[in-house]
Amino acid sequence: MRSKYKKLGKYIQEVNNRNSELKVEKLLGVSIKKILMPSIANTVGTDMSTYKIIKRNQFAYGPVTSRNGNKISVALLEEFDKAIVSQAYVVFEIIDHNELLPEYLMMWFRRPEFDRYARFKSHGSARETFDWVEMCETELPVPSIEKQRAFVKEYNTIVNRIKLNEQLNQKLEETAQALYKHWFVENAVKNETEKKLGDLCSLITDGKHGDCENELNSGYYFVSVKDLSRGEIIYDNARQITKVDFEETHRRTNLYAGDILLTNAGTIGRMAIVKDLPETNKTTFQKSVAILKPKKDVAKTYFLYSLIKFYLKDIVDLAGGSTQSNLLLGDLRSFEIKYPSFDSVCEFEKKAIPIFQLMESKNMENQKLLKMRDLVLSKITKVETEKEVVEQ
Repeated sequence: MRSKYKKLGKYIQEVNNRNSELKVEKLLGVSIKKILMPSIANTVGTDMSTYKIIKRNQFAYGPVTSRNGNKISVALLEEFDKAIVSQAYVVFEIIDHNELLPEYLMMWFRRPEFDRYARFKSHGSARETFDWVEMCETELPVPSIEKQRAFVKEYNTIVNRIKLNEQLNQKLEETAQALYKHWFVENAVKNETEKKLGDLCSLITDGKHGDCENELNSGYYFVSVKDLSRGEIIYDNARQITKVDFEETHRRTNLYAGDILLTNAGTIGRMAIVKDLPETNKTTFQKSVAILKPKKDVAKTYFLYSLIKFYLKDIVDLAGGSTQSNLLLGDLRSFEIKYPSFDSVCEFEKKAIPIFQLMESKNMENQKLLKMRDLVLSKITKVETEKEVVEQ
């Protein structure tokens, strides 16, 4: 019931401390992922004395929402005692941590429903903003401090497990690369030959050079750069298209488990190994994703993935340095590599399989944990205040 909800303005206050003495140098920006991260803005010649100081357990948010799609940039400072942010951000803090925990409020901000609410309440002509007044008018459930701590603890337990899995997978990725380097670079095998990347693949192609018609919940996926992460395809927010458009494009890509994906436009160099999933034979791609199919009598999936990963910087450099870079398929096919014997490839594959299987297992675990995290975020809308419990 909405009677549980309290206006946020009762619990927060704006903070406007400027870096007038230039004592704070760490400059952060707020991303749409709702984290404070080092700013990439060019600050040469900028008067940093006008920037705002943000302290640990204080929030910063960008009022302008019209440039962020469906996201509002808001974050809690937890990693540093003090930093500075642009004057464009609003900095605020919770008045009494015995009434409302910063971590609990940040959980509320992470909910997609809050993003939609902020966009709906944004107003303006040239640009839409979710101003301080609207932030204070935001309503949320404020249970007892004990319940808030319980929610925060449950949420953090899940998030920390996700981070641990990501760190483990990073180590496993490094292990696979070290194994490749040890076998084929530091201890080059006999009879090594020069080959082109195209010689190791039965097909190197890309997705559709044009658009497709969307169809919600069709089950036919039109994957782009944004849907490749952590070495796999993330289907959660992938576009779904009509069966007709899918079949036309699928004839070009013809995806199978074991294929290698490489983004070749915009953000170049993201990679993924195609898994044996129900979605696989219903997946095709935009032209920003290249598909490389290992040639059975020359290459294996994990060998080809590790090889491309090893040469990735050189491959990305082929695209040049334009604003919207493109890695041409011809350049990709003709990229030269040192190739060992096929027997060595098969031996490497045997060693690599357990490493990549463990990575896949951790990725699958994280997918489940992400769903659990989202469930925890949804649970906070259903809490009861202590007063309502007594009245019942």
